[in-house]
Amino acid sequence: MIKQEIRDKFDIPQHAVLFALIYRAAVELYGRQGAQRADNGTKVYGYQRGMRMAQRAVKDKQPLNMRNYLLYGEWKDKSGLSKTEVKSLSPVYATNCTHCGWCQAWQDAGLLEYGKNYCTYVDKSLVKGFNRELSININSVLSQGGDVCRFEWLGSSFENPEEAQKFFAQKPRIESYTIKDFLYHTAHLLNAMFIGIQDKAGLDKATKIREKAMADFRQMYGDEMADAVRYESMSTDFSKI
Repeated sequence: MIKQEIRDKFDIPQHAVLFALIYRAAVELYGRQGAQRADNGTKVYGYQRGMRMAQRAVKDKQPLNMRNYLLYGEWKDKSGLSKTEVKSLSPVYATNCTHCGWCQAWQDAGLLEYGKNYCTYVDKSLVKGFNRELSININSVLSQGGDVCRFEWLGSSFENPEEAQKFFAQKPRIESYTIKDFLYHTAHLLNAMFIGIQDKAGLDKATKIREKAMADFRQMYGDEMADAVRYESMSTDFSKI
């Protein structure tokens, strides 16, 4: 059992940094092929998250449309590290992320080069995990030099601000079973990246990448947090809700 005070230490920066450390380890150990394997791990991670979101929506007897994708997200920015504004309500609901906690964490740690491919794959994989028929447009990405992250949530729209406000007001009602803490998300990242890398590179290379990344994570965040991530990643079935 992980103590709550350790669990509470995890937030967006730990999740972001672990991703970049895994990606850096893959590149340093295996070059271009390592990067491609890490990209596959990112897709696996996003797809699994989307599948869990879909499981919860189905359990609630809700259709797997884009509106419910937006409603059933698994993370909450408890520290206000990211800022998002609504760009348009119709004909397509669109948002701009003007400040990203992940991008900031990568910049602060000097790891932006290794973190930015997360943004290339994760959101599109999340959407496909939720419903293969859905898709999004990402027209700009902060981590890759854009002024904002521009998202068009295809298939969703709202007639007016009141309708949008009423829809998203449902979030607090379902957060008790949709939102997962960032230890969970960080451990899932470690687990899914390992699976995705192993699928393309084999067990030995995937293990070397994981161990190098976790050694770096341990050096940055200490034994308690590193041990918590490893324990949670090995003791949790991330394919189920």
